[in-house]
Amino acid sequence: MKQKITTTLIILQCMFLMQHSAYSQKAANQLTWKLMPQSDVAVAGEKVSLPGFASDNWVAAIVPGTVFYSYVVAGKEPNPDYADNIYKVDKTKYNKPFWYRTEFATPKVSSDKRIWLNFNGIHKIGTIYFNGHHLGTLKGVVERGKYDITGMVNKGKANAIAVLVSPPINDPEHNHGLANHESPTYVCSAGWDWMPPVPGYNSGITDSVTISTTGAVSVEDPWVRADLPNNNLANLTLGVNLRNALATPVKGVVKAVINPGNITITGPQVTIDANSSKEVMYNQKDFSKLSIKNPELWWPNGYGGKADGTQHLYTCTVRFELNGAGISDASTKVFGIRKITSDTTALNGPMRVCINGVPVLLKGGNWGMSDYMLKVRGADYEPRIRLHKEMNYNVIRNWTGEVTDEAFYDYCDKYGIMVWDDFWLNNFGPIDSLSIFKRNAIEKVKRLRNHPSIVIWCGANEGVPGGDPKGPLNMAIKNAVKDNDGDDKIYIARSNASETNPNFSIHGGSRNLSGSGIWGNVDPKTYFTDPHNGYLFSKDSYGMRSELGAATFVNVESFKKFMPQEYWVPPTTEAVKSNTNMWAKHYFCTDGALGGGSDPVRYINDINSRYGASATIEDFCKKAQLMNVETLKAMYEAWNDHMWNDASGMLIWMSQSAYPTMIWQTYDYYFDLTGAYFGCKTACEPVHIQWNAATNSVKVINNRPYAVKAVTAEAQVYNSDGKVVSEYSQKATLDVNSTSVKEAFVVFAAGDTKPALSDVHFLKLKLFNAQGKLLSENFYWIGNTYLDYTALNKLPSVGASLLISKPVVAKASGSGQTLLTYTITNQSATTAAVGIRAQLLNDKGEQILPAIFDDGYFSLMQGETKTLHVEVDPKILGSKYALSVKAYND
Repeated sequence: MKQKITTTLIILQCMFLMQHSAYSQKAANQLTWKLMPQSDVAVAGEKVSLPGFASDNWVAAIVPGTVFYSYVVAGKEPNPDYADNIYKVDKTKYNKPFWYRTEFATPKVSSDKRIWLNFNGIHKIGTIYFNGHHLGTLKGVVERGKYDITGMVNKGKANAIAVLVSPPINDPEHNHGLANHESPTYVCSAGWDWMPPVPGYNSGITDSVTISTTGAVSVEDPWVRADLPNNNLANLTLGVNLRNALATPVKGVVKAVINPGNITITGPQVTIDANSSKEVMYNQKDFSKLSIKNPELWWPNGYGGKADGTQHLYTCTVRFELNGAGISDASTKVFGIRKITSDTTALNGPMRVCINGVPVLLKGGNWGMSDYMLKVRGADYEPRIRLHKEMNYNVIRNWTGEVTDEAFYDYCDKYGIMVWDDFWLNNFGPIDSLSIFKRNAIEKVKRLRNHPSIVIWCGANEGVPGGDPKGPLNMAIKNAVKDNDGDDKIYIARSNASETNPNFSIHGGSRNLSGSGIWGNVDPKTYFTDPHNGYLFSKDSYGMRSELGAATFVNVESFKKFMPQEYWVPPTTEAVKSNTNMWAKHYFCTDGALGGGSDPVRYINDINSRYGASATIEDFCKKAQLMNVETLKAMYEAWNDHMWNDASGMLIWMSQSAYPTMIWQTYDYYFDLTGAYFGCKTACEPVHIQWNAATNSVKVINNRPYAVKAVTAEAQVYNSDGKVVSEYSQKATLDVNSTSVKEAFVVFAAGDTKPALSDVHFLKLKLFNAQGKLLSENFYWIGNTYLDYTALNKLPSVGASLLISKPVVAKASGSGQTLLTYTITNQSATTAAVGIRAQLLNDKGEQILPAIFDDGYFSLMQGETKTLHVEVDPKILGSKYALSVKAYND
C-alpha cells in the first residue's frame, strides 16, 4: 500500500523582498491576500468569505505581517523610517478592524483525507470565516487555530477565507494603555522609550496560515525531553497529542525516528475515542533505545559545539499509523540535548546558570523587538542571530515576549544562543482577561518547548505578574510552564529581582538578580569599581544584571538615511533637550519617554571632552565609535573581572535595533556594525585577555569548560607614533582553570621609573597557547590625563600608508557565503593608524550590508599587518566591490 503523510498543500502567505528605504515588493508565490477596513465593507463575514466576493479595490496584504506595514509596502504611506514620517500618519485609519481575504483552488486529495485550515497567530482578535461559515475566533498573539474544513471545501472550484482582524484597544469603553491591560499583545506597539507608536498597534495576521491534509488522526505538538544523569547519558521522554477527527473510535500505533542515530521505536496499540484527543508518552523504561549513550550535547556559544560554530541538534519524526490504513499523519521536531541548572548559593546570592554542569557567565543583550513594524520574518532572523553569535554572545533576552516567530528560536538553537524568554508583561499588570492570557501562555510553551535554546522562562519585566507570586496571573504562567514543559528550565517571576522583593521598591532581601540599569554610559574605571544601579538590595553587587545600557550613536552613512539634511550637524546638549525636534523623534532626547534613560547629554559631553568638539556630523560619528568601543567593552570586562566573585552575568540594553535611532544597539537598523558591536565582540571572547583601567591588572578570562594550560600573556606599550616602548613590555606563562579568571601581571605599576609616554599611548595585549597560536588580542588607548584622548586629533594622517591587499576569495565553511580575506598594513614611518574602520563598498560607493567583519575599529602600529576576514552573501556582494579602510587619523 502506498502510504501518505501530512502534506502542507498551500502556504497562505505572501512573501516579499524588502528594502528599508524604498519598501519595494516582489511576490514569491501567486496567492494574494488583500485587506480593507471593516468600515468600508458593508456586509458580514459570511458574505465576505464567499468565493467571488468583489475585492478588486482592496489593498494587497503582507501575510504574515501587519495592516500598517501592508499599506507601507503598497506605497500608501511614505517611508516611516525617515524623519518624523511615522508620527504624521493618521492613526485613526489603522486603529480599527480590517478584513483580510484570499481565495484558493481546492487541492486534490483522496476521499479518506481530512483538510485543515491552520492559523498560527493573529494580533489581537481574529474572527475567521471559510466559504460562508464562521470557524472560530482567536485572541492574543500566539493562539493557534486548526479547523477541519473537509466538508466545507468547494471541490474543483474556488474557496475563500476571510478574517476580521481587530486591533488592541478597540473598545471605546476602555480608556487604557496597551501595556498591560491588552496583554497578551506586542506591548511596545503603542510606543516605548526606544520606538514610536505604530499605527494599528501592529495588528494583523502576524504568523503563517496553511492548509494541510491528514488521515483520521493528526499528530500534534510532539515533545522530546532529555534527562541527563551525567553528560555521557541522556534519557529521553517522548510525548505527543493524537487528535481523532472522526465520529468513530480509531486504533493505531505511534512510530518515531530520532536522528542522528536512526533510533526507531514503535509504541503499543492506541485507541482514540471519537472526536477526541489523547496524549501518549514514552520513556527509557518503555524503550531502552530512548537511553542514548554519549549524546551530542547542545552548548551555549563558546562552550562547545561543531567545528563550524553551530550546535548539535537532533530531529524526531513522530507518525501515527492507522490499523490497516497506513500513515495518518506525521510531524517532525528539532530538539537538543542539554541540562539546565541554577543556584543562588555558590555566589552567596546571585543566580548562576549552569549548562551540562558547567557554570556559564551569561553575556548577551535584550532584544526588544525584531522590527517596530514586525517585518522581520523567517530567514531575516539569520543575520541578526548570526551577528549575536559573532559578538561571542551566549544569551538573548526576548523582552516582554515581543518575538513570536519560531524562526528566531531556530537560529538561536543553531548558533548556541540561550534565550531568556519573557511573557507579555511590563511590571505586574493589571490585565483585562486572565483566560486569554492563560490560553496564550499555554500555546507559547507548547509551541516552543522543544527548542534547546530556551533556558529561562520569565513572568514579567521588572515586576511579579499580578504583583503577587501566588496570585492568579503568576500562577497561570507557572502552571503553563509546569504542566507543558516540566521543570527542566528555569522559571523566574521577575526580570530584575526576586519575587520576594517588593514591587516598585529599591528595597528587598534577595540578591538573586541585581536589578536593572543604569542605561547611560559611565567611564571605564567606574564599571570596574562600582556596579551601581537604583536598587539598594544590589547596589554593591554585579550579580546577574538583566539590563545595563548606553547610548550608541550610529555611523554617518546610517545617520543620513533617516535624519533630514538640516540635522546633519553634531548634536548639542541643548538640542537633545527638546522633545519635539528630529533628535527626539529618533530617541536621542532627555525626555524619559523618548530615550532619556540613555543620558544623551552626558554622552555628548563625554565625546566632546574625551575626543574634542566636532565641527561636522562626520567627525562626531567617528569620535562616537571610539567611545562606543571603550564603553561597551568596559561593561563586559567589568563582569569578566568579577566572574564568580559576585558576578554571574550581564545583558546589555539593547543588542538589537528595531528602529533607526542613536541609542541602545550594537549593529544598527541597517546592519552597519558600530563600535559597540566590536567592543562587545572583543570583551565576550571565550578565552580573553583584558586590562582593568582601575587597577592596571591584566587578567586572563577562560570561559571554556576545560582548563587552558601554559598560555602566555604578553603586554606591549606604544607611543602615539606607533613605536613600541620596550621598557613596558611584560610576559607571563600561566594555567587558567575552566570557567575562571587569573591575573597575569600588573602594568603601569606605581613607582615605575620607565620612560615618559606620549599624551595618548597604547596598550596591546596578546595571549598565546602553548603552541604559539594567538588566542586573544586586545587594544586600549590611554591618556596621561584620564579620559583625555584629544591628542589623537594631532596625529599625522596615515592616509595612503594603509596598504590593502587583493582579496583571497573562498566559500565560508557551513554558511554558503563568500569569505573575503584581506591583509592591511600600516606602512607609515611616523604614526600609528588608530581606530581603523573597514567597509565593503559596491561600485557606487555604497555599503554592502549585512557583512560580517571579524574585526573593526582596530589599530595598527608602524609596520604592523592585520589579516581581516569578511563574510557576505554572494547575492548581495556581486562582482564589483572593494574594501575601504579609514583610520581615525585619516
